[in-house]
Amino acid sequence: MTAPAAAEKPANEPLFPQAGNRGYDALRYDVNLRYHPENGGVAATTSMNAEATARLGRFSLDFFGPKVSKVEVAGQAVDFKRTKGKLIVFAEQPIATGSRFAVRVEYSGIPPKITDPDGTAEGWYSTDDGVLAVGEPQGTAAWIPCNNVPSDKALFGFVVTVPKGLKAVANGRLEATLHGKGSTTYVWDGGPDPMSSYLAVLDIGRGRLAKTVVDGTPSWTLIDPRLEGASRPVLASLPEIVRFESGLYGSYPFKAAGSIVDYAPGLGYALETQTRPIYPYVPDLTTVVHETAHQWFGDSVGLKRWPEIWLNEGFATWTEWYYAERHGRRSAHAIFNRLYRVPASNEKFWNPPSAHPGSAKNLFGPSIYIRGAMALEALRLKIGTKPMLQVLREWTEGHRYGSGTIKEFIALAEKISGRNLDPFFQRWLYRRGKP
Repeated sequence: MTAPAAAEKPANEPLFPQAGNRGYDALRYDVNLRYHPENGGVAATTSMNAEATARLGRFSLDFFGPKVSKVEVAGQAVDFKRTKGKLIVFAEQPIATGSRFAVRVEYSGIPPKITDPDGTAEGWYSTDDGVLAVGEPQGTAAWIPCNNVPSDKALFGFVVTVPKGLKAVANGRLEATLHGKGSTTYVWDGGPDPMSSYLAVLDIGRGRLAKTVVDGTPSWTLIDPRLEGASRPVLASLPEIVRFESGLYGSYPFKAAGSIVDYAPGLGYALETQTRPIYPYVPDLTTVVHETAHQWFGDSVGLKRWPEIWLNEGFATWTEWYYAERHGRRSAHAIFNRLYRVPASNEKFWNPPSAHPGSAKNLFGPSIYIRGAMALEALRLKIGTKPMLQVLREWTEGHRYGSGTIKEFIALAEKISGRNLDPFFQRWLYRRGKP
């Protein structure tokens, strides 16, 4: 008797339980998109190559985007339906476990802006001269049908056509610029290294797309003309920041670098999109240090599940402190001491514990960043600077281009220090209140 084909296999993502599908492993996405400035809409196709991890009669992609007109599997048109945040695809023949398959989705319209549980905006964020596509944690599914969980990394390619006079910037290396009648097409290759879908970026707008070299790595930067004068001196520090962080955490992990500085005053946050962070305002040095550190912590070494985001944000925040210490400013220990004087009665400062956000609305709360960085400085005080830096370097090099868990990080810290650190991490990462 033939076993029935599997349907939905949720990704076991506790903060976003509807996201993802464990029935397949995404291998590559190719996004071909034409932007229409008159309404901010697109005409697009996304092709995904994947490998089935279960026998699939149907499968889902995460997609909040506009109207889907056609879906193909292995080049053949198939049935599909939309539910909230999902595109359900019905395979004409069941896809065997271990088989590779391709799905192609055609869609057009205006992708949505998404409001996160904490009230911030992401997704397709319109600007006064184009758009900024922001992905963390749900927003990429506003414009790309994808398996939108951090653990399923894949390769990405982008072909973006815009009216002449606008630029289009995505992840990775600019492979070609093709000039048509009244339009320009930008071909971006995300590179040979896999990427979590939330780290995809697209910026369309005015400005000069400049190519330079950052510590031996080709770098592309687009800056809104209104922000260029104030941003250039800060971004000029990027080569030195990359050298400093490479000295700590191992060589820069990607084949491209750069920045996007766009005028998006309502967005309110920078984001570590892979190879090319977003700054929706003139960034300061600390912000560039933070987002560059994410190229190691969060981008190269990814998350398996969103509740463990301390591995991204606590580490990037601690890097800010250590960078300041090594550049003649306040030491990380002095920052720690000042913050530790915050009284235990200030529950909003100390809670939730860094490794236990509790709900999606707390995912980017201050305690994840600040208490998270304090946990790392407390670890440094407990085991010493040299072992601490060894832990961080072995973490980034041992998990490069993959994902890690807090449990694995604790095991590594115990191995290198030769100490039982479970009580320490329980106190700093998991218990409510002041450690």
